[in-house]
Amino acid sequence: MSSVFKFALPVLVLSAAPAMAAGPTVITLTNDTSTSVIFFSAGPDANLLKDALAPGKSVKVNIGKACKVKIAVDFEDGESVEPREHNFCTDKVLKLKATLAN
Repeated sequence: MSSVFKFALPVLVLSAAPAMAAGPTVITLTNDTSTSVIFFSAGPDANLLKDALAPGKSVKVNIGKACKVKIAVDFEDGESVEPREHNFCTDKVLKLKATLAN
């Protein structure tokens, strides 16, 4: 199962690959945009990134044991992904992608 979220100006798309096992804890965050990710939160936790996530890079992030958590993302250029719920029990790989708005 894959999920896609769309946002505006530019439209950011989050897509996730299927998970093989239930029970999150560690997920993979991939930055397929042209701007560094400077903030990533999952649930009530503050920034889970130790360093900025450069374009084209991936990082393992410990999000705890909850399946459905609210995620938020901020980019170095000022763009952001508004908080929204994501189920990490079914999707343990989260890809951040930028697309042009129609």
